[in-house]
Amino acid sequence: MDRFARIFKYLVLTLYCLFSVIPFIWMLSASFKRPDDVLTVPIQWIPPVWQPKNYLQALFEPRFAGYSISTFMINSIIVALMTSLLSMGLSTFVGYGFAKFKFRGRDVLLWGILSTTLLPFSSVIIPLYLIVRMLGLLDNLWALIIPFALTGQSIFLARQFILTLPSELIDAARVDGAGELQIFVRVVFPLLGPAIVTLGLMTFLFSWNQFLWPLVVLSSQKVFTLPLGLSLMGLGSTFLVDYHLWMAAATLAVLPPLVFFLILERPYLRGLETLSGLKE
Repeated sequence: MDRFARIFKYLVLTLYCLFSVIPFIWMLSASFKRPDDVLTVPIQWIPPVWQPKNYLQALFEPRFAGYSISTFMINSIIVALMTSLLSMGLSTFVGYGFAKFKFRGRDVLLWGILSTTLLPFSSVIIPLYLIVRMLGLLDNLWALIIPFALTGQSIFLARQFILTLPSELIDAARVDGAGELQIFVRVVFPLLGPAIVTLGLMTFLFSWNQFLWPLVVLSSQKVFTLPLGLSLMGLGSTFLVDYHLWMAAATLAVLPPLVFFLILERPYLRGLETLSGLKE
């Protein structure tokens, strides 16, 4: 019975994996096809004629007011990296305060900040837009960075990571005469290696995939991010959808976060283990 249950479990997981991967395989196959071969029925999974030049055309052809997908990709990389770096620094600093210092109203303040993550993003778009407009950041990449550099979720995650650090180390540094800022920079921050990677990677993926907020605050195509560029590409150069170029651009859009994840996979998983309590 156990063997049958194990076989059934692996069968279900295999079918689910295939179901999840098939759209990606179709996208990859279509990205190498000629325009007339993309929507053929039945589906030709292997392109009859391979066209790798689709990638160069999708990446560098100036299709949108003189700008190309490569411009949008650079904008996305700048936004995602800047948001991640700021989030790693600010969230760990604030999380350190919540984790290792006792002050009046600490828990109420923490849960108040955390409760903001329960609000649907669509409900805060208008006040957030008004704040960004007041700061003069409309149609600027900083409008995508500043609002998400410090969030309730990132503060909570950083606090949970820092709670796992022994307080004796911090007390020993105080006895040695180190200031609180020195303790954070020289003792706490270096010990948060995998946790910082996990936090940075989650922020990078969140920022990379954003579509609604950039659509609201950006109007010039020169500052568009990749998701907005991909939506424009669906229109085609002659109002006919160039699926082969669209799929090539979508495949290219997957590569930066995938490479980022593969490079940082091990510390990311160690950070998740620490957060889950499976490993200290």
